[in-house]
Amino acid sequence: MTIDLQQLPAALQAYKNQILASAKPSIEMQLSPSEHLNLWQSKVGGEPYLPLTASYPVDREGRPLKLLAQLNFSEMPAHPDFPSTGILQFFIGTDDLYGADFDEPRLQQDFRVQYFEQVTQDLAQLHQVFPSSSNADEVYSPLTGQYALTFNPTEQYISIEDTHFGRQILAVDQVFDFEEQFEGEDFYEECYEPYADLCPANGHRIGGYPFFTQSDPREFNPTIQDYVLLLQIDSDTDNGVDIMWGDCGVGNFFIHPNDLKNRDFSKVLYNWDCS
Repeated sequence: MTIDLQQLPAALQAYKNQILASAKPSIEMQLSPSEHLNLWQSKVGGEPYLPLTASYPVDREGRPLKLLAQLNFSEMPAHPDFPSTGILQFFIGTDDLYGADFDEPRLQQDFRVQYFEQVTQDLAQLHQVFPSSSNADEVYSPLTGQYALTFNPTEQYISIEDTHFGRQILAVDQVFDFEEQFEGEDFYEECYEPYADLCPANGHRIGGYPFFTQSDPREFNPTIQDYVLLLQIDSDTDNGVDIMWGDCGVGNFFIHPNDLKNRDFSKVLYNWDCS
C-alpha cells in the first residue's frame, strides 16, 4: 500500500519514519458467492477439506462447529511467514458468542484451528457428508452461504487500532496517551480518524495488522502481546456477500510468531467484537 505522507495528520508528521518502518506484508481477500467449490479450495463458509482419518470438529457439548474459512496455501500468493502448501481451517461455534471465550481466547473448546500439511484431491480419501447444526434449538452464525476467495498481496502500515501503535510509533504506552501532547482541538477527529482512513486495516486479510470496532484484546494481557494477526474476516454485505459479526463487527485470529513458524496452531487466539 502506497500512502502520501503529506496526508498524515499534522501531529503525526514527525513520526513518518516510524510509520514507514512498520510496513509488513498482508494478503487482502475479496469474496464472491459461489455455489460450486471443491473440498480443497480456499473459501469462506461451505464444506471443509477433511481426510477420512480425521474427525469433524465439535464444541465442548459435542455440537458440530461451522467452517468459517479455509485457506489452501498453494492457491495463494507467497507470504514470508506462512506455509506455501497445506490447508489451514478456522471453525467457529454456533452459540450466541460464535464459539469465542473472551476470558480464555486461546482455549479451543468451542472453536478450532487445524492444519493439514499434506493435501489429497482424491475424493475417495475425503469425507463428503458432514454433520449439520440445523437440528439445534438455536444456531447462530456470522455468515450464510459460501464464498470463493481472490487474493491480493499488499504492504500494510501499522493500524492505529493495533495495541503496539502507541509504543512503536509514538513512544507512549497507549495511543490515547498521546492526546496530552496534542495541540489541536479534537484528537479523535483531527488525528486518530484521519490516520485510520489513510492506513485502513478493515476488510478480510491474512497477516498484516488488525482492525477492531472496540479494542485490541492483546492490550492488557502481556502473555499475548507478541501475537500477530493470522486471519481477519470482516463484516461484509457487498456484491452478494452476507457476513455480519453482531452489529457490523469483525473477527480476528492471532498467533505467536514462533508457533506460526513451527506450524503449531493449537494456541491461536480467537476474538471478535462489534460496535
